[in-house]
Amino acid sequence: MKTQIVSIMAGCFCAICFCPTRTEATLITIEVEGVVDDVYDPYGYLEGKIEVGTIIEGIYTYDPSVSRLPGHQYEFSFPCGVSLIAGGFKFETDPTRVDFAIGIGNNVSEGDGYFFISYRNIPLSAEVPVGGISWTLEDSTGKALLSDALATTAPVLEDWGFNRLNIGGGTRARPFGFLGHVTSAEVIPEPSTILFLCLGSLILRKRRYP
Repeated sequence: MKTQIVSIMAGCFCAICFCPTRTEATLITIEVEGVVDDVYDPYGYLEGKIEVGTIIEGIYTYDPSVSRLPGHQYEFSFPCGVSLIAGGFKFETDPTRVDFAIGIGNNVSEGDGYFFISYRNIPLSAEVPVGGISWTLEDSTGKALLSDALATTAPVLEDWGFNRLNIGGGTRARPFGFLGHVTSAEVIPEPSTILFLCLGSLILRKRRYP
């Protein structure tokens, strides 16, 4: 029993010590999972490791306190950005020159829209740049959004009729890319929430083993 309690407390300690803190104000990190729907790779950059049905996993991070720019867009600097993994390849924002944006359109052009896009990304290799990483949601009914403000919650996927994840790169003469859609999206709990969950688990275990 003592070993179990020590193990739980050690896990809580690690979660608090090694999770990012909220010193960067109100950063929101959303964990996403998706699946590949189509692949274009005639030059073999992806080595056949990404195909229809391949799972896409990762996160994107933003600061909901930033001000909206004209055109329904919010722009972010480090440490915001996106990092996705598919087929053993990582597609992520270049932290040394972040150019990451989120767009939110509430009742624009007879509908709602939400997107993120990372323009400057870490290349797959010295010869293979990654040109863009984006996720787009559209709702033609105009009911998905209540405002054009940045939310502290993940998009509710069921509210959107169009759901497209797009990653591309290479050169103009020798491009590659693949399309997919996101199947789940949820906010990663902040460290204080993790501590609360750990303590709750500890209490339950004490009750189970008097």
